[in-house]
Amino acid sequence: MTESIQTIFRKKVPNVLRSTALDCTKHDYDHSNSENTVSLDFEDQEKEEEDTGCPWEGAVIYKRNSSISHIEYCTTLERLGLGSLSTELSKSRASAMGLRVTKAVKDYPFGTPVQVSVDVMRKKQKLRLDGIVKTVITLGCNSCGGPAAQSIFSDFSLLLTEEPVEEPDIINLGTIHGDNKSRPYSGLGDDGEEDDDASIDFEDRLYFPPGEKEIDISKHIRDLVHLEINIKAICDPNCKGFCFKCGANLNTSRCTCSKQEVKKSSYGPLGNLKQQMQARQ
Repeated sequence: MTESIQTIFRKKVPNVLRSTALDCTKHDYDHSNSENTVSLDFEDQEKEEEDTGCPWEGAVIYKRNSSISHIEYCTTLERLGLGSLSTELSKSRASAMGLRVTKAVKDYPFGTPVQVSVDVMRKKQKLRLDGIVKTVITLGCNSCGGPAAQSIFSDFSLLLTEEPVEEPDIINLGTIHGDNKSRPYSGLGDDGEEDDDASIDFEDRLYFPPGEKEIDISKHIRDLVHLEINIKAICDPNCKGFCFKCGANLNTSRCTCSKQEVKKSSYGPLGNLKQQMQARQ
């Protein structure tokens, strides 16, 4: 076990993320009751950011700060460029889940909220961000083709290193070859200590030079949402689907097609050959 992590006291530090790091589940969020969580004054933040350009409106920006161990960020699908996945259905489901859009999101106050919770762990010349993304997207129902709300609870891990990230020649798949190939992968680093960062993919390792103060992690948030898009979404467990003959939605209308199934001949066009030959005799 490593040495116990020293207690990090809550400190008001503006512009750790380029938005308001608030609890998305409450409108009346009380900053005084949150420890180890960054608290931002949006007006002061905007004044300090006049000199630094924003990559794009709504970008998820992590800013280096040694006194912060946890960050709550609230944005919307529209601000992340995923407006096609946002509908009234997704907004309603998100509201039922307790997700809210904060007052600081002025450009899309009625969008579908996206809550990002990030834990920051510092180790040597690295920063590890372990977080979870909570939101709701709208997909097409696999049964009837109507809108279907898909809740997302997707976790992620990012490794920010002060040295340039180089693609490894050999990709570690968690197995050991050679004389000890039967021994499972131990997850130990070169110094013999346990390496928890070995499980982080190459694409999730970002170069964060010591001179840089902030880094954009929006792409990884969007990728997490994209990975949740599937063709198995169902609008309701009791969905009746649609008629394959006339295309009517059986949830909202009654099918007028005949319920009698056409008896298929097992011999195809030769099924009546015997009767045709007997008729000619």
